[in-house]
Amino acid sequence: MSPSGPVERRIELAAPPAAVWEAVTDSRQLSAWFGADVDLELRAGGPARFRGHDGSHRHGLVEEVDEGRRLVFRWWPLGRAADGATRVEITIEPVGAGTVLAIVETPLGLGPQAGAGLLVASR
Repeated sequence: MSPSGPVERRIELAAPPAAVWEAVTDSRQLSAWFGADVDLELRAGGPARFRGHDGSHRHGLVEEVDEGRRLVFRWWPLGRAADGATRVEITIEPVGAGTVLAIVETPLGLGPQAGAGLLVASR
């Protein structure tokens, strides 16, 4: 990922929006997708933890949940809240008989605003 701009992906899936929502919010399904153990408290202000099978750890903070439509969280490498933090926006839109899944990951940059609120959530 370029540190200067977001990475955006959109894919049309042959699945109903409810199934796609469950896939991106259920810890077991999300763990399989990320290739890491994921604990996610699905509420604004909820903590998130990602433990990679390679030993890596990332912490996160859920910013926004619009049930069935949108999930936004920040995540960062353990111990480096203001360095390497990104904001992930997952949006689900019904289209025909399927769903469009859009994911945008945006670097938060360095400086005081990048880690705002992150240290509290990592405890």
